[in-house]
Order: sequence, then structure tokens, then C-alpha cells
Amino acid sequence: MSEGIAVFKGESDNDGDSGYTYSGSKRAEGPGFLEKLTIKRWDPGSESVFGGLDQFELEFRGDATASGSSAKGSIVGRSEAALVVEGCYLAPAA
Repeated sequence: MSEGIAVFKGESDNDGDSGYTYSGSKRAEGPGFLEKLTIKRWDPGSESVFGGLDQFELEFRGDATASGSSAKGSIVGRSEAALVVEGCYLAPAA
């Protein structure tokens, strides 16, 4: 399990963790949302859950929950490289 922080403002999404930055967009899609992210490694010693990739694209589909959100996604073009993300709402973005 890896932990990071996500900041959503409007449709903009800027996130990060101990080795990678994530930037992209999140938009409503039916009752849920669609999120597209570009992931870039900033710490050469870090590995993502997918291994030592320097950069890749992720696409998620998810829903809001009582405490945040839940989404399933994968590397674009590699559906076998999938993951589930659970988010916890902390505070509104400034």
C-alpha cells in the first residue's frame, strides 16, 4: 500500500507521494467521475506499484463515498496493470 495526497480544485487534480507527482483532471461522468492522470517519477530511487517506470498515464472511474471516493483504474493501454484507490476527504482546497 502506498499513501499520498491529492488536491482537487474544479476539474484540476494535483497529487503526489514519496516518489511520484500526479497531475491531470477529474470530471463528472454519469453518477460517478472519470479521472486522467500523468504520473512522473521525481525520486530516482522510488518505484511505483507498477515497478520502476519514469512516467505513465492512468485512467480511473469511480464514485464519491460518505468519506471521500473509491476508484478503479489502470495504466492507459495496459488494462492488466490495474489498481484500486480509496480517498479520504480532508478539507476544501483554497
